[in-house]
Amino acid sequence: MTQRRFVPTKRASNRAKGRAFTGGSPPNQPEADVTPSEVLRFVVRIALIFFAIVGLPTMIARSVHRGPMPDVTAWLHTSDAKRQIRVYSTETESTTTMTLNNYVLDVLSAEFSPGAPMASLKAAAVATRTYAIHAMTQRGGTPSVADQHGADVTDDASLDLPIATESDVEAEYPNQSLQFLSQLQAAVEATDGQIIVYQKKPILAFMFEESPGKTRSSVDALHQSIPYLPAIACPDDAVDPDRISANTFESRELGQAFGQAAVKLNQLKLTRAPDGFVTSVKAGDQTMTGADFAAKLSLPSTDFQWQVGKQGLTITSYGRGLDIGMSLHEAQALAAKGMDWQHILSHFYPGTSVQSDGEFV
Repeated sequence: MTQRRFVPTKRASNRAKGRAFTGGSPPNQPEADVTPSEVLRFVVRIALIFFAIVGLPTMIARSVHRGPMPDVTAWLHTSDAKRQIRVYSTETESTTTMTLNNYVLDVLSAEFSPGAPMASLKAAAVATRTYAIHAMTQRGGTPSVADQHGADVTDDASLDLPIATESDVEAEYPNQSLQFLSQLQAAVEATDGQIIVYQKKPILAFMFEESPGKTRSSVDALHQSIPYLPAIACPDDAVDPDRISANTFESRELGQAFGQAAVKLNQLKLTRAPDGFVTSVKAGDQTMTGADFAAKLSLPSTDFQWQVGKQGLTITSYGRGLDIGMSLHEAQALAAKGMDWQHILSHFYPGTSVQSDGEFV
């Protein structure tokens, strides 16, 4: 950030030259020497300007934050700062290495907005760190997109967890970025090195923005039984009107999703999982998964319904995200009611516990 420079001598001189003559020596006579009282007034004025530019914003930030400003030294000496994670960018098609604390911070920056309760931020920080440690240490099975590019995770929200940079935050919240990033950093530091484990192993700590009213079980979402990922009721999500969104698509737009010129809307067919989420969509002789269909049309969830109308196909979606694991909207509601971050995690990942990641990395 460019700091505004203040040049007192030049500005004081300009003000003197423009001042109207009110008495004393005639205008054509040399000006009198500056008196000590004028010097004192000038110094006081500079001090007040400095306070307005620097001191007052700092006091406001401290007040809003209800705590100290970020300690850069502490941030650089956390155990997270000693861990490295490889992140594949699907946009630039490149893999970069970053410290774990910065990765967790970037994920929180993408997942939250200013004003989120601290307990929910801490819970999400631990879940994010757990997701990263699991990706870094638990290999096997079909290679993921990250694996294929020599990375641990991607920055694609449909594949892993989303990330947002500091510049993204500053652009999104220009008047709140300092306080917001400071709060996120405090949550990461407060939970440094802590992860969620089940049977002494890091869990698949999925989390997402908001459910339609309950999370999905691993059986319905992943077709496998994972004890710590059952369906969890989310009553605060269920009554939030923002969980519902509607979009209308023309035949041509839907055809592009299927790689066709257009599709006949009345011939579209879908299949659902037992919990109501769409598992596949068929257009003619072509079928794609519900997740791929939602991704191509930028739908917020695979829990959707549609109706054919004069304007096209109106799709109403419920919830935002993958709907498995921890709902961050519900987590914030629980935190606002006084639940601490440990109990928030045990609520969404039953049967788990929290411990240091030291033995895994």
